[in-house]
Amino acid sequence: MSAENSLSLNQVHEIVRTGTFDKPKATPIDGRTFDKLKVTILDVRTVEEFKGGRIDNAINVPVAELEQALDLAPALFEKKYGSNLPKHDSKTEALLVYCMSGMRTRKAIGILSGRGYKDNLYAYFGGWAEYSKPTTN
Repeated sequence: MSAENSLSLNQVHEIVRTGTFDKPKATPIDGRTFDKLKVTILDVRTVEEFKGGRIDNAINVPVAELEQALDLAPALFEKKYGSNLPKHDSKTEALLVYCMSGMRTRKAIGILSGRGYKDNLYAYFGGWAEYSKPTTN
């Protein structure tokens, strides 16, 4: 995973607010320099941690069961986790992965990269630890 695929707290807040992410294009096409991607937020913490607080609209697939979950048929995955993940080669949807502070995110990124996710895979290494901190104005 490249550094460009690591997102900041402000970018994550924007994804939560809009459900999308403006991905910079390497080569502008038709004068546009961004692709607007629909984002699925994947929380890879434990179920207990997830129940204690989460980023809005996140789905929970604990990293310990991620490989098995990825082997499920889409209908079974959706039934178990409440939503499906974007396809690994999607040009219109992205997957944002986070945990508490980045360690499990790195493991999940490795698993997902091994399943073909690359250009539409993003990490939020600040995780719940950073996201859940109160903001000051």
